[in-house]
Amino acid sequence: MKSEEADQLIEKYNNGKASASERALVESWYLKYPEGARLSEQNLLAEHDAGLHRLNAYLDKGRRIRLLQRVAAAATVFLVLSTGIYFYGSAPQGIKDSITPEQDIAPGGDLAVLTLANGDTLNLSSVKAGVVIGAEGLTYTDGARVGGPNATADPDSAEEITAETPRGGTYRIQLSDGTLVVMNSESKLTFAQYFNDQSRIVELSGEAYFEVAKDPARPFVVKTNGQEVRVLGTHFNINSYTQNRSIRTTLLEGSVRVTASNSELILTPGYQAVLTGGQLSQAKADLEEAVSWKDGYFRFNNESITDIMSKLARWYDIDVAYEGDITDEGFTGTISRFKKISDVLAMLETTKTVHFKIEERRVTVMR
Repeated sequence: MKSEEADQLIEKYNNGKASASERALVESWYLKYPEGARLSEQNLLAEHDAGLHRLNAYLDKGRRIRLLQRVAAAATVFLVLSTGIYFYGSAPQGIKDSITPEQDIAPGGDLAVLTLANGDTLNLSSVKAGVVIGAEGLTYTDGARVGGPNATADPDSAEEITAETPRGGTYRIQLSDGTLVVMNSESKLTFAQYFNDQSRIVELSGEAYFEVAKDPARPFVVKTNGQEVRVLGTHFNINSYTQNRSIRTTLLEGSVRVTASNSELILTPGYQAVLTGGQLSQAKADLEEAVSWKDGYFRFNNESITDIMSKLARWYDIDVAYEGDITDEGFTGTISRFKKISDVLAMLETTKTVHFKIEERRVTVMR
């Protein structure tokens, strides 16, 4: 890889325009070395020739790859809090000994489908990072057209579009008002192709991160099952998967009003609204955990193995089974979402409290 190509790739990564494979390449460079490491010229050239050398130059200049340094520092660390088991470094073979490379399961990528008001569907490109709903119709973030004649629309149309990500899919959507929505796997977003003059209303199931374009004249409203979030312009994450016990709305910037039944909360940054059984409450939030999926990694905070496997099932598109008594320990740690599933499972196995077997797209969890 030439230094100019590495330069362009890092720029795409920092701007959120890199594809899943490109993000994985950048992270594979960085995660090989601990934060602050001084990489020798010999190592750099042996690893990725001029490409990695260019990356190191960026790090030396202080032009950090945002958030990735914190990911790198903890990428191979897990902690079982209730027993005090701690480990750092390379994972043992474990699950890796029991499968061939052909049996391993790759991570998800950029996948989504748009359904237009007339029922036509558009499969969004897996080599593009996002789509823009603009005055010229539907385009990718690089300006390329989406689909054929169906992608052209009347700029005054208020007809609805539905975006859906499957298991193993994620996608970035820029709405007609400039709002950015990053959709997690197995999620659905319904929105007007062009918002009217009074309001901006979308409906969500699953999980999405919002960077809402400021518009004091038109509130931005996100409706989920039993809840409504109203903002004027802010950054927040909503996790509303139906299989979860709660809907969590986490605020990173600005202010939001969360309404459910007869309850209402005004959130400030660093807090989240939790809707459980129709009851709305407020809690201090782990912001990194809330948006880790968007930034390309899993972050577990004293989570049960069943909750962890639920996340892995959505991202790797797998079925999960349990055999025998399963540990009730809580796992805390961080690992890249762009590793194959065997790498993630091997790291969990290092705690010696859980083991796995893979059969096609079925992962069995054992003591």
